[in-house]
Amino acid sequence: MKIIRTEIRPLINNCIYLDYREQHFLSSFSQSSASFHQHPELQLTFILEGYGKRIIGNKINRFEPGDMVFIGSNVPHIWLSDAAFYDEESGLRSKVITVYIHPQIFQQMFDYVEEANGIKKMISEASRGISIYGETRKIIAEKLISLSQIDGFERVYGLLHILDLISKSSERNLIINNDEDVPKGVHSDRLIEILKFIKDNLAEEVTLEQLAQIACMTKQSFCRFFKERTNKTFSQYILELRMSNACKLLIELDRPISVVASMCGYSSNSHFSKIFREYVGQTPYEFRANALKND
Repeated sequence: MKIIRTEIRPLINNCIYLDYREQHFLSSFSQSSASFHQHPELQLTFILEGYGKRIIGNKINRFEPGDMVFIGSNVPHIWLSDAAFYDEESGLRSKVITVYIHPQIFQQMFDYVEEANGIKKMISEASRGISIYGETRKIIAEKLISLSQIDGFERVYGLLHILDLISKSSERNLIINNDEDVPKGVHSDRLIEILKFIKDNLAEEVTLEQLAQIACMTKQSFCRFFKERTNKTFSQYILELRMSNACKLLIELDRPISVVASMCGYSSNSHFSKIFREYVGQTPYEFRANALKND
């Protein structure tokens, strides 16, 4: 089975993300179907509804409601709903909570905080996949459901607490045995390459022709591909990214509006101001003044 190498962080622009999904059949993040893939983010998956089989590395197991698995960086995996879930008339639904955590956030903590050694060891073991059961699973399940309804640092703190619970629990098993190899044959996710190109060239003109060429697709095929994976057109995606960056720069930099416009890919200050007002509801000047006033 071909493995897709992808990343989650460029899709959500965050190092920690909780994703609650309700759908007919389970699919991979930002895709309309399931794919055998790997990514650098750590992943905790809790199945609320649905059943089928999951593949972690070369290990195939059944999953059902209550199944909880934690996997480390770049471990190939896929959750495949049973065939009945693909029939919309069956009335069957799948519900899942998945947490993605980029290991980069732990780098300094592991170097300087001795109390984090348990989490560090557990994350290392997660390269073989960890199945969580018993009372630990029940406690974590309740926390995940609660955290899915809140935002902010309280959610971040709660997710880090969950990692601590896993590291201290004896109610966990390794999924991949020592004598089993992780499957080979990795292929890059074209979407991630495209998103990185857009981010790296946000101050320049980014054209459909450029993106289609990177994806090795025709322009028409690329437009369909991008919309299917992101639920946005490429122009909508670039606009949102530029406006988000503009808001950040207007607050953080004491630079003329024309400079901010240029840094966001707009050569015309008037055009930038017009687009910004349509998107944000205020002119760049008003936005900056209000932000500084409320600081």
